[in-house]
Amino acid sequence: MASNMEIRASPNNEPIRPSISRRSCDQCRARKIGCDRGTPCSNCSTARIDCTHSKIATRTSTARQRVSVSEQYEQKIDDISRDVNDIKSLLASLDFGKTTSPRSSTQTQHQNTPRPKNWGAVGEPLKNRDVSQSSPHPQWDHSSHVINFIKSIVQRGTSGYTSPEWRDTVSSLEGLVNVLDNPHPARSLPSPEHISSNRTETVPAPPLEAILEILRWAKAHATDFRISWICRFLPLITYQEICTKVYFGVGEPTCAEVIIANSFLAYVFAEYAVIYGDSKHREYCQFYRSSLGSALLRLPLLLPASMELVAAMTLGSLHMVEEGRVSHAWTLISNAMTLCQTLGYHRLDGYSVGDKEMQTQLFWAVYSYENGLSLRLGRYSGIRDSDITLIIESSHHRAIRFGRIQGRIYSHLYSPEGLASTDDVRGEAAGILAQEIQSIIDETQADISAALCRNSMVGDDPARVIYLHCDLVCQSSMMSMVLRAIPSSGNTDPIDSCVTVARNTLDLHGQCMKLVDGCRDPLLMKRYISWAVLHTPFFPFSIVFEHAVRHSITHDLDRLDRFAASFKSDNISGEATTHPHRLYELLSQAARLSVQLRSTPRHDDSMLPTSSDSAMSEPGVADTLNDTIVDDMMLPSGQDATFNVGDWFYSNQQFLRLLHEDIAY
Repeated sequence: MASNMEIRASPNNEPIRPSISRRSCDQCRARKIGCDRGTPCSNCSTARIDCTHSKIATRTSTARQRVSVSEQYEQKIDDISRDVNDIKSLLASLDFGKTTSPRSSTQTQHQNTPRPKNWGAVGEPLKNRDVSQSSPHPQWDHSSHVINFIKSIVQRGTSGYTSPEWRDTVSSLEGLVNVLDNPHPARSLPSPEHISSNRTETVPAPPLEAILEILRWAKAHATDFRISWICRFLPLITYQEICTKVYFGVGEPTCAEVIIANSFLAYVFAEYAVIYGDSKHREYCQFYRSSLGSALLRLPLLLPASMELVAAMTLGSLHMVEEGRVSHAWTLISNAMTLCQTLGYHRLDGYSVGDKEMQTQLFWAVYSYENGLSLRLGRYSGIRDSDITLIIESSHHRAIRFGRIQGRIYSHLYSPEGLASTDDVRGEAAGILAQEIQSIIDETQADISAALCRNSMVGDDPARVIYLHCDLVCQSSMMSMVLRAIPSSGNTDPIDSCVTVARNTLDLHGQCMKLVDGCRDPLLMKRYISWAVLHTPFFPFSIVFEHAVRHSITHDLDRLDRFAASFKSDNISGEATTHPHRLYELLSQAARLSVQLRSTPRHDDSMLPTSSDSAMSEPGVADTLNDTIVDDMMLPSGQDATFNVGDWFYSNQQFLRLLHEDIAY
């Protein structure tokens, strides 16, 4: 016995213990359970979560700053108050002229294309517009294309231009044309291992206490609009149960449940950070967003249909939109719509079991986002409205009604079938859609006014105003898209209204960017740009662009410059070559320089402001460019106008595609 003890105590003869190659993984350390230190460990494999190991670094802890909620609210409200007058004036300018009901006017206007009478009431009065009223308008038959304009400049080359600014712009435009003429395949997603390795180098796993704290916060604010929004997909109690299952080792979670848990935690941590400006919660949000992206890459193609899988694919699609991957977002949302039909969620007498009300609410959420992506990509929705037997009530959330309008915009106006219809049919459809959008805009304006009144008291949440403004920008953008499809037939009112709505949309965007930038939250800025500019077919820029180049309107050129400059913010991380600021700045420069080079405008200069910068004018260039611009921005009047509308739609989508791909130009 003694000899055995001496052997154990002897440093030279003690049994060799296996060395610990690494410490326990982050998840096991957070859950305070034993880790076998495998790659991945057995606990993480069972829970189907990423097994990560944060690098050991010297702790440089700083005292946690106590945030005064009242002071933050006061600061945010002050930021909003500075622009309240401009906001209200812009809201008033979007009060489109009321029109008679299509049903009541059918008998008196059955031979003419029914159009709203007062399209000129949009925004500023007709007499105050930049468009000359004394001289006839140059013909604008909905056939102008930004791409044709750019190609005409590139074809002239840089020879003969001495201005360095002009030569640089032409050189950049040449690269842009090459990308448009030679489309690249969509960028691929990184591997899950690559995402996991990048995350472990930046953000450590949040502690379990943080998860418990945020779940309690969400429960305490269950009636808040931000929690109500995400509860359109699943009930709050379901989110809590799934998070407990995934992160507290209660049972074995499915792939869909892992996606749902990460999506929910990323969302509520982000909203908490917006309210309180807490950087730690913003880091937690980034961690779970990264985990969500990794979980989506592991999602099998064939899984049994379930409500959880539908919700997971829908939440994953929204994440892909915010990451600028529209094609991947479409893959997820279209599969979610297919599962909804498989489960019978679209039928009033569906055969699915469970909470019918929740299933119906989930279906409408999928429906609205799927229709929006369909329009963005120029595709039909995966379900026809005639196949839906659920009752579509006027009291439904306007996001559902707006999604239905988006689906009809494509099918009635911009699809091959819609483009092949007669001018009367297309004009009538556009008029009805414009009235429905106007109704939604009126509701949003009323909500913004109510939110501004509530925010007069310290302690209210000003983020509500920002989210409503984002909705208003999207709705106004859709209005300009609808008006763009109305055949002119020699009448300039639809054209004038389309341009005015597009102008107001750009101005609304500028106001909204100021509000978002005031929150100093990069993720909030990213979300706004993703949904309002990249997800929504944002065509107001091209509409104002074409009009500014056509008529040499300095105010519109300034508006284009402001729109491009709005994306250059300290709160936008990264400056990729495909960032919106890069593309829109290049187009704005091309428009301004082309107008500066034009020696004689095509209309009465006394009606419009002129550029004071004449240094860019070069002999021998202006006359040639003047003729080229008019020829390339306006096709012959005898050409099929219906085809021109479709060509305009798809050429603009080429530009939107550039904003989602890492292609240098």
